[in-house]
Amino acid sequence: YFGMSATTGDLSDAHDVISIKTYELDTADGVSKEERPDIQPETEFVVTPQREHKEDPEESTSGIKKFFISLLVILGIIVVVVVGIMIYQKRQENIRKRFY
Repeated sequence: YFGMSATTGDLSDAHDVISIKTYELDTADGVSKEERPDIQPETEFVVTPQREHKEDPEESTSGIKKFFISLLVILGIIVVVVVGIMIYQKRQENIRKRFY
């Protein structure tokens, strides 16, 4: 079994392992320890599994984002109502004024 890990500094990140290069600790007879770094791993054939591509799921809106959006909408509605009331009161005052 092989375990893989990566450190990126982010809280989470997805990594794909593209290839693994391994060496045998025991070398063939006649190969000295100094020649080990020069040995190239080889195989007669490579089987690569074909997987269908899946799109990344769209990020859903978090609870905090929903809270702030709804707060801004409510504040916007309140501002519109207050401005509407002020305009209505001014209009009523102007209608009541009569110049004789």
